[in-house]
Amino acid sequence: MVSSDQNKSKRKELAEESHKLKRAREKLKRQLEATEHLFTSQALEQKAIEIQRWISRHSDGRVSLKNKSIALFDENQNAAGLSERVSKIAIKLRGEKISE
Repeated sequence: MVSSDQNKSKRKELAEESHKLKRAREKLKRQLEATEHLFTSQALEQKAIEIQRWISRHSDGRVSLKNKSIALFDENQNAAGLSERVSKIAIKLRGEKISE
């Protein structure tokens, strides 16, 4: 366990922030405070309504998944093919020449 004296000595070892860094930190704090005021319950409700409207507008493009089975891992039954770059690297590793 670290004692409080060791913590104080570690803090003293750190260099002081530059003026430029202090200004940047203050600017970020002001920006965060400004955006925090935008997140009101009323604004969140309005955004939820907008999202629901967007979903209903685009419902014709949705696919019904009730008749389909979904799995996160399909044991590579639908694996992507090798890219050209990976194929060339594999050939190099085998020691074969690449014909370009």
